[in-house]
Amino acid sequence: MLYFNYAAVDPALTNEKCSFWHLRWDANSDIKMAALTNFMKGRPDIKKVYIIGQDYSFGHAVRKAANEMIKAKRPDIQIVGDELHPLLKITDFAPYVAKIKASGADSVITGNWGNDMALLLKAAADAGLKVGWYTYYAGGAGAPTAIKQTGLDHQVFQISEWHTNVPAPEMEAFADAFLKKHGGASQQGWWYLRMKNQMDMFAAALDKAKSADPKKVAAALSDMKFRNALGAEVFMRPADHSLFQDMYISSFGSGTKHDEEKTGWGWKTVGVIKAQDTVVPTTCKMVRPS
Repeated sequence: MLYFNYAAVDPALTNEKCSFWHLRWDANSDIKMAALTNFMKGRPDIKKVYIIGQDYSFGHAVRKAANEMIKAKRPDIQIVGDELHPLLKITDFAPYVAKIKASGADSVITGNWGNDMALLLKAAADAGLKVGWYTYYAGGAGAPTAIKQTGLDHQVFQISEWHTNVPAPEMEAFADAFLKKHGGASQQGWWYLRMKNQMDMFAAALDKAKSADPKKVAAALSDMKFRNALGAEVFMRPADHSLFQDMYISSFGSGTKHDEEKTGWGWKTVGVIKAQDTVVPTTCKMVRPS
C-alpha cells in the first residue's frame, strides 16, 4: 500500500521514520521555517517574537525550528513567549491572546491550522492585538475572514507552494473553475497546488509503470521530475521520497486580483524560494523492496 502525503510535514516522516511506501508532496516544517525566518531576518522592525503552537509532533517541530533559527539568524530578537496548547480543543483563544499582548511581542510565529488558526486570529481581532503574524496555514478555512477582521493589511504572512495571485494561466483557470463549482456561500476555493501535483504525478507514474502495482508506482515516482501547472519543475528525491518545489511567502491584504472568502483581500507574493534552494539534508535510511 502507498501512502500519498500532501500535508503532514513533521520532518521525522522523511528522516528517521521514512519509508519506501510513503511519499510527501509538501515541504517539511523545517523547510518552511527556514524560509519564514530568512524573510524575518531582513525586517528590522521585528524585535520581540511570541511562538505559539499545537501540542503534538508537528507543533513541537515548529517550535524547535523557530527557536533555533531565530537565535541563529537574528540573535538580537527576544523570544518573549513560547507555548503549546491542546490540539483542536480550544474554543476561545482570548487568554492566549492576552498573554501575547502582555508580553510586548511585535510578531507571532505559529504553525496552527484549521480552527486553531481561525479562532486564534479571531481572538486577536476581538482584543485589538496589532502584531505581525508569520504562519504556515493562515490561508485555511475561516482564517482569511478572521485576518480581515483584525485590519492587519499585509501584516499576516504565510509560506506555501502557491496562492491564487501567483500569475500562471493554467492554474488560475483551474482554481477559478473549482471556486465556481465548489466554493459555495463562503466562496472557499482551491488551497493546495501540492494536491494537484500529487494526483497529476500519480497519473504520470501509472502511465510510466504501465501498472497500478504499488511497488512499480512507487519506483516510478521515486525520482520523478515533473512540470506542474505553474510551468515550474518539481522533483521527488529518491533518498527519502520528499518533493521539492518553489515556495512562496505571501502577505494577506488589499489590492490583489483575487480575494479570499469574499473579504476583498487576497494574497500577494513578497518572496519566492526556488526549489533547489529548499533542499535540506536527510537522515533517511530507506529500505527498498527487492
